[in-house]
Amino acid sequence: MSKVIDYYFGPISGYAYLGHAALMALARETGARVRFLPIDMLKVYEASGLRPPYDQSEAARSYRVEDQRRLARMRGLRMKVGPENYPADTRLACRVILAAGRLGLDQDSIAMACLRGTWAEGRNIADPGDLGEALRQIDMPCMDLLHTAETEELRDEADAVTQAAIDAGVFGSPTYVIDGERFWGQDRLDFMREALRKVAA
Repeated sequence: MSKVIDYYFGPISGYAYLGHAALMALARETGARVRFLPIDMLKVYEASGLRPPYDQSEAARSYRVEDQRRLARMRGLRMKVGPENYPADTRLACRVILAAGRLGLDQDSIAMACLRGTWAEGRNIADPGDLGEALRQIDMPCMDLLHTAETEELRDEADAVTQAAIDAGVFGSPTYVIDGERFWGQDRLDFMREALRKVAA
């Protein structure tokens, strides 16, 4: 059985940003392949009956800020508190990440450009111009990606990925699925390492 990590994440998810590099390091360490599955978290929250982070209580929101600050310091990442373009509509970014897969481009770098753009660079990834600049910054063909992302085929694929997440019981970002087993949160990598060892056995 091949080692595959299904990586369900919202392109503006703070915890996906904080855990992205660690996930990719785990994949390299274990020889696992990461399937990039960007999702429309508003639809996921609606399906699961949960409120999005920015609509939670003041106590919950303030705790997230404290927790994310700690993790950002530990991992050496720049991270703004309350970025100016959060929340943002992620549907275009989801399609761009999927388009990268269609075009044989590096989905790792493009996903991180969306996440870093939101949390460290103050970008509005719902805006094609701002998203295009984030892609140019990492030497990606932004016009090809944006054009492909606007096709009906990519719109259908993005909807299907979000529905697959809902069907798999995903309710938060990031969620990783290995051989049908869910791991919610970037702090579950040790459990994932063990699960990947079992897949390899």
